[in-house]
Amino acid sequence: MAELRDEIVKKSLLQFLNRGYKGTSLKDLEQATGLTKGAFYYYFKDKKEMLEAGIERYFSITREESDEDAERVATLREYIDLVIRNKEEGADLAQKFFGCFILEVLFFQLVLEVAPLFPAFRERIYTLSKTRLTHWERMILKAKQKGEIRETLDTSVLARNLMSVSSSMLNIEFEEPNLQYVFSDMRMQFEQYYMLIKK
Repeated sequence: MAELRDEIVKKSLLQFLNRGYKGTSLKDLEQATGLTKGAFYYYFKDKKEMLEAGIERYFSITREESDEDAERVATLREYIDLVIRNKEEGADLAQKFFGCFILEVLFFQLVLEVAPLFPAFRERIYTLSKTRLTHWERMILKAKQKGEIRETLDTSVLARNLMSVSSSMLNIEFEEPNLQYVFSDMRMQFEQYYMLIKK
């Protein structure tokens, strides 16, 4: 019973990501899952509850850098490696649960679309983005103090640029993305930034 509910959550979230919440009809969800309207209503009272379960599930598999990680990591280079490692782990978990890689930027867009229905999710993304930016800024300041990177760099601008590398990943093929390519490309982008800013 829990397996079928999970299957509905998986396939439904992918429909919402592809079509948007308003653009996804119950008929679309029926076709994607092979279930009848009655089967949906056995597990969920409505489309909104189905989406909420999908969003929660996605949040549960994401991997974020904690405050402790930001304190523990000694260099900006190590922090970049940690961010990439967490993104890879999150992608692996998404692959296992949803059966595909989910672009974070599409997920964020979906949450913003349904913000009036789920203000707590919008707040969660806002807090997440703010925390990520704070971590990047902290690591950049630490790198400047240790002489790892040039002191003249604008901390805020650099933090936003580095954060965007790890969250956008727009240069992939949507049909069957090669995750090895996605993360090697991310590493290359980070490496180029790092080469430009290091002392």
